[in-house]
Amino acid sequence: MFYYNKKVAISYLVYQNTSTAATAGSLPDDPVSDALKQTLMITIDQSKCNLCGWCVEICHEYCIDIHDNVLKINYDYCSTCTQCIAVCPKEALSWENIQPGRYNREMTPDSQQIDELLKERRTIRDFKEKKIDRNLLEEIVNYAVYAPTHSFDMRAIIIDREEAIQEIDRMIYSSSLKIYKYLYKPRIAYPFIRSIAPGRKHEYLKAKPKLEAARKRGRNFKTIPPAIIMIVADRRVPLSLESAQYALYSINLYAHTKDLGCRNMVGNQMFLNRNRSIRKLIGLKKYERIYGTMAIGYPAIKFRSKVEGKQFKMQWIS
Repeated sequence: MFYYNKKVAISYLVYQNTSTAATAGSLPDDPVSDALKQTLMITIDQSKCNLCGWCVEICHEYCIDIHDNVLKINYDYCSTCTQCIAVCPKEALSWENIQPGRYNREMTPDSQQIDELLKERRTIRDFKEKKIDRNLLEEIVNYAVYAPTHSFDMRAIIIDREEAIQEIDRMIYSSSLKIYKYLYKPRIAYPFIRSIAPGRKHEYLKAKPKLEAARKRGRNFKTIPPAIIMIVADRRVPLSLESAQYALYSINLYAHTKDLGCRNMVGNQMFLNRNRSIRKLIGLKKYERIYGTMAIGYPAIKFRSKVEGKQFKMQWIS
């Protein structure tokens, strides 16, 4: 079997010298433009193809077929999942003519190693004041392409400029103060929440000390992360939110192997998407939304013990 060498689209946030506005890598107005289709494609080496049909069999988009003893792909329907590349026994299929590589089964981690990795990974909120090399960031983010996905037009925005991260922190902090002002300061707020949504009162109470801690320190982040990664996609494509979370978790796990820690900023995305200045700051198109946001950096606190005995709720249907 084979792996493919596909890269996720990555945009860095670059500040202009004359203003606080930012520019991201330019994108076509149509996310599936003809230019994009022509440059990012699965390619066929007909001289290697033996017409075995494995790629036809595995293609869930039904866009691969054999006509007159020639393998053909209908690119109008191809989602670029690259399953065909991985299954081809002759390496006749590739990503942009980049030769696929053989799986090295001796390098596959065993169950004990996976157990160690999953139990050792923790959410990191305390970061060291240490920059992350851009080459390392790109290496980590590119593992998003190996995650399960339904949205194939996602891209990553990497923010590693301190001014931009500070601006995002100020915006989230300002929104947090408004939530605290209207939901927690009035005495009538808690009885009102309890009456209209009794099942949510625990979540309501749990958020209060977090907001109070943010008010006390004067910012949203406990410590400012050296970088923020955003997964952006076309809001018209279904299941983009779910696809972005899979992508972030792949990034998170690989980052952990590089001694980096991550924090998934789930609760902050609605503020980021609705704020015009932030959308302009990161260069979002009208049709785009942020579906995943993650702070990343070198952990300032070292976890030493694995949690044992905690169980996920399960139900059997038999």
